Amino acid sequence: MTTVLRAAAVALATGLLVAAGGCGNGGGGRAAVRGKVTLDGQPVEAGLISFVPAEGTKGPSAGAAVSQGEYEVQGDNLPVPGAYRVEIKAQKKTGKKVPVGSPAPPGTMAEETVEAIPARYNTRSTLREELKPGSNVLNFDLTSGEK
Repeated sequence: MTTVLRAAAVALATGLLVAAGGCGNGGGGRAAVRGKVTLDGQPVEAGLISFVPAEGTKGPSAGAAVSQGEYEVQGDNLPVPGAYRVEIKAQKKTGKKVPVGSPAPPGTMAEETVEAIPARYNTRSTLREELKPGSNVLNFDLTSGEK
């Protein structure tokens, strides 16, 4: 993964954590979350994982960068215990070069990337998890084939 994409992934994960800082349910502790993410048996090299409150959970979204197949939601912005929809995203190179838009000089080309993780795990995620107070270890073994 290019340095630019890696930096964007870290920035997005950090933004999720910062945005989540002012929210909460006022009690009940927090849920630390870590684990592994694989796609077709291989560790996801670089991506993002997000925990979005669902089914009546009142609290912040939380997220982390996935690196070499591992992630850890940490810091002051841990999610509250409850039900969450999990979204996992990662980019992969297509092998094609595409023009880079402004502000790059005309004719600048970059490697094209596309979403590597099927929509059923991200934009239309069917992944649901219940986070408990304290430490949670959640591993996600994703497949690219039809389900």
